[in-house]
Amino acid sequence: MSEQTLGQAMADYLGYLKSEGKSERTIYTYTQDAKQITGFFGTERKLTSILTPHVGKFLKSDALLKLPNGNGRAEPTVRKTVRVLRMFLVWARDNGYIEKLPLPKGYILSLSKDVPLGRDT
Repeated sequence: MSEQTLGQAMADYLGYLKSEGKSERTIYTYTQDAKQITGFFGTERKLTSILTPHVGKFLKSDALLKLPNGNGRAEPTVRKTVRVLRMFLVWARDNGYIEKLPLPKGYILSLSKDVPLGRDT
């Protein structure tokens, strides 16, 4: 298992998406979500040190739910960021960065490889 930082692993994930032929717009929006995620957890944090309670805190945090001006984020935007986080964590597990998905119970049910986690754009 790798001991990469969240910042390194997220950069690898975005590189993977690019190599898979994802559109520039998808890469751009996922990069914005990545900035939000790494801003909360810290780019230098070891990916293996992010546990289920930490992800739970992010899912309830102002960093996810509110804009910098304090207004609430639109629900579709929040759902997309959560989806990007889930897809990143599944990719990280499948590629040996982590052993176990650090997701709260309700988020694990839809993570089988047969269920699409996002649009193929």
